[in-house]
Amino acid sequence: MKLSIGQAWDDTKAVFRADGGAIFAIALALTVLPGAILETAAPSGMRNTDTHWSIALLGFVAALLSLTSQIAVSRIALGHPTTVGGALALAFRRVLALLGALVLAIVPLALVLAALSLSLGATPTTTPANLPPSVLAGLLLALLVLLFVLIRLMFLTPLAADTDLGPVALLKRTWQMTRGHFLKLFGLVVILMLVGLLLLGALGGALSAVIILAFGTIEPGNLSALLVALVQQLLAVLVSVLFIVVTCRLYLQASRGGEANVSVPHAGHSDDD
Repeated sequence: MKLSIGQAWDDTKAVFRADGGAIFAIALALTVLPGAILETAAPSGMRNTDTHWSIALLGFVAALLSLTSQIAVSRIALGHPTTVGGALALAFRRVLALLGALVLAIVPLALVLAALSLSLGATPTTTPANLPPSVLAGLLLALLVLLFVLIRLMFLTPLAADTDLGPVALLKRTWQMTRGHFLKLFGLVVILMLVGLLLLGALGGALSAVIILAFGTIEPGNLSALLVALVQQLLAVLVSVLFIVVTCRLYLQASRGGEANVSVPHAGHSDDD
């Protein structure tokens, strides 16, 4: 079975034509708004170990809502006849299964990475500039393993939106479905990362600089922090939504033996309509 990036891209354009408004409404409500609130209250560059615990709680809520948004967007991108409300209701039901799968996959890797760093001589005060070569090599290897695992788990979100599988079954199924497709999926990730760097790094950086010049330095809770957060969150959502929809269309190819249905029902219609 082969996956076609070109076919997935054509399908993605069809999805956006049919349901782009619904998809971006969900992303704005559940990803951009919570993320902007978090970044306005506590800009990323200003957080440290003394940051109030409520900010960590707000960050967790924002991350959970973002996962919920991804499931709802995936439900629509997969072509299920549904309403926006129906997609959101399903997403809230399935978000804990997706979160559980991510925790099961990432936490052990994070623990191994931390143990490796300590065993090779890294300390809490170690910075990238003064890392011993052995630590740097070990961390690089661990990051490559993490990248491999994350790419093999790329179908987790569409699976969570398309099935009732639990966390362990989600991990097993996505690992099976991505077998033999690593290089193609890796290429897609690289392309979208470059797009993200251009949007967030170049355009986002330029717009943020203009905002700071116009409204002053970023401080927690001020107008500059709010406007910069909105710009960065909007640009990030453009990339993430594109990634989600393309991934969903590739998932359909994998789940249907290379055949994906290009026609996409409009959100706003349910199975009962």
